[in-house]
This record gives sequence, structure tokens and C-alpha cells, in this order.
Amino acid sequence: MRLIVFLLVAVGAVCGPGSSAADDAPKRSAELQVLDRCIGDWDVVAAATGTDTKSNSIERRTWSRQGTFLLSENEDLTTTKESHYLITYDPKGKQYRCCFISEEFTVPLLGTWDENTQTMHWRSSDVAFKHDAVSRFLDKDTVQFRMTVTSPEGKVVLDLSAKQTRRKK
Repeated sequence: MRLIVFLLVAVGAVCGPGSSAADDAPKRSAELQVLDRCIGDWDVVAAATGTDTKSNSIERRTWSRQGTFLLSENEDLTTTKESHYLITYDPKGKQYRCCFISEEFTVPLLGTWDENTQTMHWRSSDVAFKHDAVSRFLDKDTVQFRMTVTSPEGKVVLDLSAKQTRRKK
């Protein structure tokens, strides 16, 4: 179940289009502007393939004070636990960086954006279990998400799919 919470937050990190600027923040790079689509409140429904395990979460995503980090707070309505993640763009490494953290674990992720397919691809870095995830934006208020987690031995331990829907104001 804790992997489901991670998946909802970590890769669901990049969500459907929308925009909101940080107060008094300088203009963000084109790469950071990709993350504008994530800003807002989201309902996330996830399910693990091959199980009856489902999870419902609410995520609130905002820009940091200087507008260089996307901040996400996640409340899992199923388990009543919270988790958080930060996302930014590394111009030197030419990739997105994400850090997911919960009470139980922390997972760093590296991401690449494909403008043509409106898709963010995430992979874990520096952790024993490998995470491979894709967030695809169907429209400004809907994102499809899929993540596979593989053990150090190469066994798939979790195959998760989720739908993220922007909450109406």
C-alpha cells in the first residue's frame, strides 16, 4: 500500500495544464513553465494491477516562493497518511528532478518532458528499487499515470495505474 501512496504522488507529480505564478517570482524558464500545468488541487484514483488495492488521494500543488520548485502535498484518503514531493528543472543536467518523501521512504526521480506527446517520463535514481513512470496529459484537467516498480532482482513488485482529475473551484 505504501508504494501506491508513493506512486500517486511521485509520478503524478506532473499534472494537467493550468497555470499559476508564484508571488513576485521572476519569469520561469520554458522548462519550468511545463510544470505550470500541475498547479491546483487534484483528485487522484489509483489501482495496483492484479490486486483489489485502490487508493484515493487529494493533492494540492503550488509554486515555491521564488517560483523554482513545484511543491505538492498529498493526503491519501484511504490510509489518512500524507506525503510530499518537490519538482524542479536542472538546466545543467537538462532534466527534471523530483524528490518524493513520506514517513516510510524517500525516492529521488529524474524526468524528461516530451512536448509532442504531452508526456513526462520519470525514472528513479540512487535507490535499490527501480521506478519507471509515465504521466500523459489527456487535456488540461486530466492525466493518465502508470508506474512500474522493479526489485533489485528484476522482479516487478508493483504495476500501478492512476487517473488524476483537476478539482473544480
